[in-house]
Parts: sequence; C-alpha cells; structure tokens
Amino acid sequence: MPDTEPNRLRRIDAVVKQAEVMFALGRQAEHVQALDSIRDLTETADPPRRAAWLSWAGFFHSLTGARTEVPIAYCREAVALADLAGLDDMRAFAECSLAQVYLFAGNLQEALETGERALQFFESRQNLWWACRALYQLSPAANASGQWKQGLEYCRRALEHGQEMNDLRLKSSGWWRTGSTHIQRGDFDSGLRCCEQAFALNPIPFDAAMARGVHGYGLVKAGNLRTGIAELADAVAWLEKSNLRYTRSLYTLWLAEGYLRQGQERRAQRLLEEILTTSRERGYRHLEGVAHRVLGECLTPDDPAGAASHLAEALRILEEIGSRNEFASTLAATGGLRRSADNSDEARQFLERALAIFETLGTIDGPLRVRGALAEL
Repeated sequence: MPDTEPNRLRRIDAVVKQAEVMFALGRQAEHVQALDSIRDLTETADPPRRAAWLSWAGFFHSLTGARTEVPIAYCREAVALADLAGLDDMRAFAECSLAQVYLFAGNLQEALETGERALQFFESRQNLWWACRALYQLSPAANASGQWKQGLEYCRRALEHGQEMNDLRLKSSGWWRTGSTHIQRGDFDSGLRCCEQAFALNPIPFDAAMARGVHGYGLVKAGNLRTGIAELADAVAWLEKSNLRYTRSLYTLWLAEGYLRQGQERRAQRLLEEILTTSRERGYRHLEGVAHRVLGECLTPDDPAGAASHLAEALRILEEIGSRNEFASTLAATGGLRRSADNSDEARQFLERALAIFETLGTIDGPLRVRGALAEL
C-alpha cells in the first residue's frame, strides 16, 4: 500500500478498530505490538484518531504488564487532548481506560472518581456498551476498597444494561463480576451461582477463563480446596498464555491462598514471592499489599519475625491506598501473630479493630473468623 496520507489514516483506523476484537480473542500482547507499530503515524494524526490511539494504547499496555506510569501517561494525554479539541466522547473513553490503570496502580479513589465521570457520560447518551465498560472498572475498584454495596450496585447496572442489549459478552461478564463481588465479600453461595449463570451462556474464551477463576476462588473460600485450586490453576494458565499480567497476578494470589489453606505453605510462598516481585516492578500497589498480607500469614508458624515484617508493610500500603477490607484482614492476621506469641492483650486489640471494620463494611466471612479467634483468647 503506497505511503500516502489517506493510507496512513486507513492504517490507523484499521488497527484501532481491531482493538475490541483482539481483546475478546485474548490476543492483547499481539495488539500492543500493532498499536506500537503505528505510534509515529498517530503523532501527526487529527485529534480524534490520536486520542483514540492513546486511550487504547493505555488500556492494552496496562493489561499486558507495562509499569503503571506508562499507561497512565497515555490516558492522561488522551484526556488532555480530548479537552483541548472539545471531544467529550473521547474524553469519556479515555477516562474509562484511565480508571482501569488507576485500579491497577492502587489509586482506588481516583479509579472510582474517574470511572464515575465516564459512566455518567455514557449512560446520559444511552451508550450502554461503554457504560458497561466503565462499570467493569468501577466494580473491582469498589471491591478493592471494600465497598461491597457499591460494588454490587455497579454489577447490577452492568447486568441490566447487558440484558437490555441482549449481548452475550455483556451478560456473561456481568454475571461473573457479580459473582466476584459476592465471593470477595464472603457470600460464597451467591457468588458461585452467579458464575454458573455465566457458564450457562457459553461465554467467549476471556470471560470463560475469568469466570472459571472466580468460581475457583469461591470454592477455595467455601472449603472445596481441591476443585477450587484446579480451576484457579487452569485460569492462571490461560491468563499466562494471553500475557494478561495484572489479572494473572490477581488470580495467582488467590491460588496462593488456596495452597495456604491446603497446608502447602512452601508452594504458596513461592507464588507470593513471585507476585511481590511483579507488583513492585509493575506498580500494582493493591496487589503488593495483599501479597504482603498473605505472605505474613504463610510465615506466621515458622518465621514470626518475617511474618511481622510483611504484615507491617501490608498495613502501611493498604491503609495508604484505602483498601479497607484487606486492611482489616491484615489486622486480623496481625492479631493471629500476636496470639501465637502469647500476647493476648495485643492480639485482642488487633482483632477487635478488624471486627469493627468488617462489620462496618458488611463483610460476611471476616467477622466469623475474627469472632472465632477472639473466643480462643
């Protein structure tokens, strides 16, 4: 194809328009290369094309493991360009991508605020597809913050939009995301049923893998360790093949929790140390904090000093980013560490603080564990 201005624009359009399909097919790493290949062409393109490229570049680079500063810069440039050119729709699109990157970076409040702006724009225009995309960033940000009621409301709206459009992808995604919120809150039965609703729709490979991982985590938390671990391992393998770094790290963290509950501490520890390395390298602050917490629990029986160090770091990170449920879980784990050292008074203080937060948030399984630990003091 001759190197003419019209052909250069056609090439930009072709790559940008393939983004949704490549995402659905799980070919994110391949599409990052395609986007990078037209970087120079977009620098002299008109604002709508440049903003679209910046937004998709930020979105795909965040998925495939670029350090979070890189996609944040892409998305912020897209927002600034859209503002300058008066492109309200492109601004909302860019902020939808930016909300995802903020979530990955552990900027939870910014993720919620940015995603809400995008959601309001899309819903006001009855653009239900992109409203769902905004809701898909908002629900995990709410979950990471421990805002279960808000997270479930985001999922309800996404499911409602998907059903109104009668779209397979939107419906299946809405179901497994709803299941994820229920399971992380501690309502395993509701969460598992939601995942089964997603399976019944025969979803595309991406949503099938995501639903399988969430279902596996629900089984782990419900005590069905063998089956849950197997499902999580399958999901992690699929995510590894698709080069989805953040999501693979999240599911690997859940898998490590399964191994820890199964008594395979060394296997769990290896995975957790891998997640810590990845999280530090990529800037995944929330995952880093949670990994410190689970590693602290893993080390408590045999290395109390190491456990104390990891739990202290988890408390620092999780409080800083506003991850309240995980902060409470870390307080509870610290109480367990104090109890193992026969320091009942300090153990009680940590456990009671954890219980108060869990009850405020409406977490279901956390209070049960903490009350059991308090009863043993």
